[in-house]
Amino acid sequence: INAFERGFNLIMKKISLLAAAVLLISSLLFCFSACSSDESEIEDSTAAYSYVDSATPAKTSSEEVLHYFNELVNKIKSEKPAVSYNIEKNIPNDSIRVTKKGAEQSEETDSSLDAINDSAKGLKDLVLENIKKTKGNIAYGEENSDILFVKGESWASKLTENDIKYAFMKEVGDNYYITIAFNDLTSAEAQEVLTKAFDLRDKDDILNSAEFAKTNAYLKLNDYDVVYSGCTITATVNRFTDELTNVYYYKAANVTADMTGNGTLANYGDVSVMFKLEDKANFDITWENGYPTSPLDTSNAQ
Repeated sequence: INAFERGFNLIMKKISLLAAAVLLISSLLFCFSACSSDESEIEDSTAAYSYVDSATPAKTSSEEVLHYFNELVNKIKSEKPAVSYNIEKNIPNDSIRVTKKGAEQSEETDSSLDAINDSAKGLKDLVLENIKKTKGNIAYGEENSDILFVKGESWASKLTENDIKYAFMKEVGDNYYITIAFNDLTSAEAQEVLTKAFDLRDKDDILNSAEFAKTNAYLKLNDYDVVYSGCTITATVNRFTDELTNVYYYKAANVTADMTGNGTLANYGDVSVMFKLEDKANFDITWENGYPTSPLDTSNAQ
């Protein structure tokens, strides 16, 4: 009987760890709402094109491109065109890892954590199922500040040249294509930079959030570190009208959370939970007056 009880308790501890991991990963996903590009690999092809027919000549410096982008993207908030959006979150399977505290760089994982690491991929899919995609449409003239970044603000970008790695644009056919790339950023740096164009929550707000309070009975969040790596914004502009027709945001957060086991998980001590969270947000813009998806008005048809 004693052996049976010990075995049963061991199984329950593993189940508790898995349940705690579900809560933990879920909490992290809800809290952290992210793209690699090497400037040396980008060929500057703007010189090969003519800008005679464009409403605004193509810009050549990062400062000019960024100023042009800010002006156009902020018009989406003020002039309220129709917006179709698709926002997706993803955690690559190979990025999820739970280790003992201090062993984050080790290639081997403590065998006592094998169960949670083996189950991490399936847990990730379950957690992401209901929040990984959000899509919809906003009609012409309707308020879009609760959907389009930066949420709740009357503007969409306040980026300056000092905030970015580079910005460039090129002409292809009727369009300008703009790319804005960011340097790798720590949590503190991201609050100063990415909040000028992306949606980010304050670190203190996250640490004291109700989401993490749910995990305290199993795993307590002590602190976390985030490195935002390779973030980009790309945009398509109708060069004849100076109107944005598409804006795409990519944000990748490499998260390392410092946790301590509580209750039935106290024996696990301090652990680190690591994963990469990717946010992809695509906005298609229609500047025509009306509702693109509404049926034709045939009330006066003969």
